[in-house]
Parts: sequence; C-alpha cells; structure tokens
Amino acid sequence: MEVYICIKNFGKIKEARVNISHFTVFVGNNNSGKTQLMELIYAIVKHVSALGPDIVTPQIGDIDAFSIGDQEIRHLNEWVNEYLSRHIQKIIEDTFNAPIPIDEVSVEFLGNESSYEIYFLTDKTIEYLLAKGLINQEELMEMLLNKERYYNALVLKKTAQNVENFKSSTGFSNSIPIETARKIETGAILSGIMGGDSPVSSNVLFLPASRMGLMLLYKHYFGSAGRDKEEMIRDRNQNSKGITKPVLDFLSFLLKYSYTDRVAKQNEALTDFIFQHLIDGRISEKGEATVYTPNDQNREIPIFVASSMVNEVVPVVKALTDSDKIDFIFYDEVETSMHPLKQIEMVKLLNRLNNKGFRLIVSTHSDTMATKINNLLLLSHGELDFESVKEELEKNKILIEQDDLLSSADIHVYQFVNDMQGKSIVEELEFKKVPCTGYDFSLFNDSTMNLFEEAKIAMRIDDEN
Repeated sequence: MEVYICIKNFGKIKEARVNISHFTVFVGNNNSGKTQLMELIYAIVKHVSALGPDIVTPQIGDIDAFSIGDQEIRHLNEWVNEYLSRHIQKIIEDTFNAPIPIDEVSVEFLGNESSYEIYFLTDKTIEYLLAKGLINQEELMEMLLNKERYYNALVLKKTAQNVENFKSSTGFSNSIPIETARKIETGAILSGIMGGDSPVSSNVLFLPASRMGLMLLYKHYFGSAGRDKEEMIRDRNQNSKGITKPVLDFLSFLLKYSYTDRVAKQNEALTDFIFQHLIDGRISEKGEATVYTPNDQNREIPIFVASSMVNEVVPVVKALTDSDKIDFIFYDEVETSMHPLKQIEMVKLLNRLNNKGFRLIVSTHSDTMATKINNLLLLSHGELDFESVKEELEKNKILIEQDDLLSSADIHVYQFVNDMQGKSIVEELEFKKVPCTGYDFSLFNDSTMNLFEEAKIAMRIDDEN
C-alpha cells in the first residue's frame, strides 16, 4: 500500500503531496521548509499510529473475530482524515510549541493489496482456528499462557501471495471487553500502515540537523549530567519549551538508549559497513559512555573528542543497536560534516538500510548526494549487466557492490522550489528512463553552471576557443 500525506499552506509550504511508504528524499534550498515539513510528517505518523479507530469491522461468523478488507481500509482512511481535520492544530502546537496556521492536511491510502483478520482467543474462536488450520497446538499452548487472567489476539495479514502472522498481542486483561480490544487491534493495523508501532511508535526516530551538538549536551538539557537517568526521563516533557517535539524525542532517545545484542546482531552488516566505509573505526558502549576506536589506533577515544563526522553518525549506530528496534528513520541534512567521498558512502548506506526494510525520509542540500542517489538508481534499475558495470567502474577506481543498489524502485524524490511570494512548492521529480538520465535536479544544476561560467571568466576562457 502507498501512503501519502498532503499539506496545503503550512509555514513555508504552499502545497505538498509526499509518499512516506518506502524511501523519500527532500532536496532544496535553505529556508525552503524541508525540516518543518519533515517534522510535521513525523508528528502525524506518531500521532495517528497511537489511535484506536472506531470503524465498523465485519464479524467473522459467530466467533470473536473481525475482518478488515478494502472497504474497511477506505473507511479507516476517511476516519483518519476526519480526526486530523479536528485535531491538526493541537498536533501542530504540541509539535512546534507554536500555533502555525495550516489550511489542509490529509492522508491517502492507495493501492491496498492486503486484508486482515483479527482473532481473539476465546474458546469458540480457538475451535475455529484449529479447525481451519490457522494455528497449531504448539502455537496455541504458547498463546494460552495465563489464560485465567488474559486473552490473546492473533492478527493475520492476507495478500494474493500468502498469509502471514501480522501481529500477536501480549494479551488483554479479561476485564477488557472484546469491543475495546477490537479498536486497539484496528489501531495496530493503522499504525502498521503509517509506519509506526502502536501505541508509542518507539520504532520511529527523528535525527535532527546539528546532531553533534545535541549529542554533547543532551544530559545537560534535561537538568544535570549527574542526575539519575530514570528521573531525567520522567521530567523530560517539562523541559520541552524552546525546541520542537521531534528534537525532544531525539534527546529522549539518546537518554533512554539501551544497547541490545539481539538487535545489534540483526543489523551487524549495516554497522560493519558504517565502521569500514564511513568512520574508519568502531563505535562501542562502555557503561553510559560512547567511545570510538580508530582503525589505525589500539585505544578508545571518548566520543566527544572524536571528529564531528563520527559524532554525526553515532545516532545511526545507536538506532541499529537499540532495544526499541528502530525501523523508520527521519534523517535531516544527512550529509552534515561529511567529505564528498563519505557522502557517496552514506548514499550506499541509505540504500542498504532501505533494502533491509527501513522506511526512510531524508533531506539533503548536497549535489554530490543527489547525483549519487541518481547514479545508483540508474544502475539499480537499468538494463545493465552488473558484473560488467562493476568491472568497468573498478578501472576508474570506483568501487561498488550489489548491496549498494536499491532492490526496490519505490523511491520518491521531492524538490522544494520557492515561488515569488516566498512560499515553497514541493514537486515530485520524475525519474526519466527515456532518455536514461534519471532525476533532473534543476536547483543543483543551476549552481553548478554558475560556478562553471564564473570559472571560465576567471581563467579567461572564451567559448569560441
């Protein structure tokens, strides 16, 4: 399913329709509204993912089970938009600590190919599941632990290709009515569509610009570096004035970060890529301290004395090793503090993250990154023999691996263009396959041509010569 968020007249943004389903890239000038739009989308994803929608879901037979198909998805979409129309101003004020006007906001769910079935494991439902072969005895025994106090839910997601276990709940107290549980499980389906993880969406992370400064000062922001961590976590919302909620959430993530070996092993290939290709060393945790060990040294360096580029990448490493299992990253000014050669490696990392299943929304001012995104996409989906291309590139000392290419074509690139009134038009760029040129980043092309023309004049080069 494709999910779009549509905005009209919000801050600098005159109009935008942004796909948030897979891999989204924002490019544009400074002060064009990229960060503000990204923060609003983040807030909408987090907020909507926490809702318990009250829509009609057909009952399956006479058991405690319900189905959600195309019609219910459409009703869910309508319900979300009605909710946003009533509550968007409150969401904006909570996010930005300011009443920023907005004319319209809506969400679009397009191209749904899935249906869902929600089963609550009461006695009559269990008999039905066993008879239909939707659950086996071993799975059932695990789900029926503490049956005298709780009942579980099983949510199946069906597509034309297969049936998968979308979600197994940790259980509802027997005092909670089935109707209440139905709304909660419908909310879990909604959060999956939006990209969150009901109810708190701890899987969604916003990485703001100026990450290094925030990394160095986050404990002092919450009060004192000597205070107990749990006390600072409890008090964090009292310190929110003066920064936006996405930035506060990032600071809270740093404060609550908990290295988990299980998650680290799942993402080991990604962290190894970061260590080998981006920071030329390793990042590790020593108690509550983060340290950096350069490849050419056998000693650990406190992260606050490492280079700014290393500090900028530390939050990504933390996201790939945290107990919350982050899988939706908003990454503002992704190229910050990076040499152009490292920016090229960062694009490869973004592709690898997306191939691994991470949803991404990133912004950049860098023509190097934009060009590399374009080149790798052309290589990913052009009719080229990869091994031949790899061999040819290696002759020019350009290294590439199959994993650097995007496995899906589901990438959406948006250019922010200022109009005469100072507003930004957010236009989706077309990926041109005929001729095979990819994206036309006109903003970057203009600056490159200006520099070229300036150089010609400085070097006394005549076009006729």
